[in-house]
Amino acid sequence: MSPRVIVSDIAGVRVLTLNRPEARNALDGDTHARVGILPGGGLTARLPPLVGPAWARRMSYAGEVIGAELALRIGLVTEVVAHDRLLDRAVEVAAMVAEVPAETMRALKGVYVSGTADTVGAALAAERTAADEQRPDLALLEQRRAAVTERNRRQVRTGP
Repeated sequence: MSPRVIVSDIAGVRVLTLNRPEARNALDGDTHARVGILPGGGLTARLPPLVGPAWARRMSYAGEVIGAELALRIGLVTEVVAHDRLLDRAVEVAAMVAEVPAETMRALKGVYVSGTADTVGAALAAERTAADEQRPDLALLEQRRAAVTERNRRQVRTGP
């Protein structure tokens, strides 16, 4: 269990996975269900501890996109910065994390992981089982994806 800070670039939005700063113009959402599939990568296990069960359900059930300020308010991200400042801020936070002695970071991460293991572990198992058992209508997936994409574009233009 080594401490890691991962900076990734997803569709032009840079995300620091440890601290989760987000650009002001970023949008977040979970559209799995609206497309007709279940998440299988741990979303339903990891989202509720971040945003609470009510917001996690709303995000998953409704599939609406939310802006950075709302994401900050509900705990999905830890700070909102200008898009052109996002990578620099992610690197700043990563540098602060890197200052912590590795042994201390491993132990601290272990405390957080073990402290949530029962809840998150059970949720991960339930999600995996449900995703494995689902048989989505593959012929409709592209049609649903296109419809959800268009709805989200309209939502971005007009608001939820």
